[in-house]
Amino acid sequence: MMEPTALESSKESARDAALSAAPGWQWSERPPSLFRRFQFGSYGQTRQFLDRLAEQSDALGVQPQNINFGTTYVNVTISASGPNLSESECRLAAELGRLATA
Repeated sequence: MMEPTALESSKESARDAALSAAPGWQWSERPPSLFRRFQFGSYGQTRQFLDRLAEQSDALGVQPQNINFGTTYVNVTISASGPNLSESECRLAAELGRLATA
């Protein structure tokens, strides 16, 4: 069995750190990013989440790459601004997960 290269270990560490900080998100390797679909019971809840997403995004200085929504769902993709997700990008993902269950 071959040992992982330093680059592979670095990528795995970044992935593990991101998923640990933001449970419930899906990891994508190229580019390094997190994706999650949030479901809500009504449009009012969806709209409230979108407003809070904007507030958190502004507060952390992190803008999701993609936000797609319908009446009762929001899809969010947060892509790395560098070679790996930053602490702020992971913090935004974690905060959005918390907001969705609050």
